[in-house]
Amino acid sequence: MTDLATAARRAAADPDDPAAVGAVLAAARALCAARGWDADELAAAAQVEPPPDAVPVPAVLSARRIALYAGYFDPPTRFHRDGADRLRAGGFAEVVLRPDFPRPDRPEAEHAASIHRAVMTDLAFADAPGVTIDLDDLDDQRFTPHAALERKYAARGEVWHVVSDEFVAGGAEGTSVVQTRWEDGARMWQQSRFVVYHPPGSPPAAADLPPHHQLLEIDGHMPTADVRAMVFNGGADAIEGFVCPSVAEYIRRHGLFTSAIPRGEVRTRFDRPRLLIVCGPQKEAQDRAAAFRHLEDPDPNLILVVGGDGTMLHAIRQHWRLRRPFLGLNAGHLGHLMNEIVSADLHGAEFVLHRMPMLRVDYVTDDGVEGRGLGFNDAWVERDSGQGAWLRVDVDGETRLKKVVCDGLLMATPSGSSAYARAMGGTPVPLSSPVLTLAGSNVFHPRFWKPLALPDDTVVKMTSTGDPGKRPVRGFLDGLPLGRVTAMEVRVSQVAAVELAFTPAFDLSARLLRSLFPPDEGY
Repeated sequence: MTDLATAARRAAADPDDPAAVGAVLAAARALCAARGWDADELAAAAQVEPPPDAVPVPAVLSARRIALYAGYFDPPTRFHRDGADRLRAGGFAEVVLRPDFPRPDRPEAEHAASIHRAVMTDLAFADAPGVTIDLDDLDDQRFTPHAALERKYAARGEVWHVVSDEFVAGGAEGTSVVQTRWEDGARMWQQSRFVVYHPPGSPPAAADLPPHHQLLEIDGHMPTADVRAMVFNGGADAIEGFVCPSVAEYIRRHGLFTSAIPRGEVRTRFDRPRLLIVCGPQKEAQDRAAAFRHLEDPDPNLILVVGGDGTMLHAIRQHWRLRRPFLGLNAGHLGHLMNEIVSADLHGAEFVLHRMPMLRVDYVTDDGVEGRGLGFNDAWVERDSGQGAWLRVDVDGETRLKKVVCDGLLMATPSGSSAYARAMGGTPVPLSSPVLTLAGSNVFHPRFWKPLALPDDTVVKMTSTGDPGKRPVRGFLDGLPLGRVTAMEVRVSQVAAVELAFTPAFDLSARLLRSLFPPDEGY
């Protein structure tokens, strides 16, 4: 019952999320199975006359069809987007896009890093209704076989795998890609369902098709290898019409698929700025934001944040998945992430974009429930009683500190190194530093233990080893409470990051130095 209640609360918080609604249905069916109830009979008995303007919904979950559309999307093209739109128009309730991580048994490699593939996929399908983007494989850096992916989504409806005609060629002889290269492919060929793309007027041979299939005629396919070659030889302008404009602009900005090495810092101009404005409640913030209201647009290419660092954190939590740069304008106090001056005429203005990592935090609550969240600044555990916390610290899977007695331990990104981590004795680092800070609050044991700077690909796990009744600990993510936890694992996300925009005159190093060397107070 707890699972159903939790799923219902999440769906109520975001009723437009098909994944949340599907989780409610799955939890309801699980409850019926546990109690020995017939879910279909209960659904039929519960039906009442709908209002005249109600949208028809399937009476049972099995009527809900889901298209699983897996591929490298390196980059995602117009063909991929058109395919998703056609699937939705063809009666699929949901299309799940899953960018593949390279298979361990195949020589293919990512041509763009996982973070870039995640961003481009989000941009390409940003306004696609009924499309869910599953970035778990990129974030976990592993390939999930199609059979496991089918099981993952089976509770949400009737699963159909989307493949091109090349994947079924040779099916009559048992030599198709599905039958020979997919894990458990022979069984899936007989039992699973497939949507088979094919060019207009050229369907696959009937004998090559799996028993449960649906053909979808779609034109305009261009292999992503050809798209990458066009960029390499002619730049991002060469692929106009083959990818959506926001993807082309992202490729251009970061020099993807060229001989250049993508960097975390790039320069760009916004010739036609379209703003989403996030503003703090202070009068100064409201007044400064008013000068930019004429540039507001429902399809933004830049997020203007007016306020202090707290307003920026709020904006990032709310809008990072838009994959647009954040331009801060300080109307607060510290403003480490904010520009002091930004011209109200943004047309053609040049900015320096810094890609900043986000933390992926996996945690376990005191009642054994696993959770996951994202943070921009920091994540920490701290004591939740009058007793000190006892914590074990594992780094990259190896125990480095068997017992830390303290008030708490914290992991911070470079942006968070000047916040709570600094209060714990950590040294603020430049925003572009490829490090994570591990700091402790009132560390009693080991004696004289000091904060550490770790490589940004480090995975740190903090586990409570004390009696949970006597030494409970609670978790926080960017200052938001997670409740009591028993473990927290922190790493840089492979799919979540934000770009912060600064004016060329803004000196990140000078801002850091001013914070490290406060002005003389006359002593």
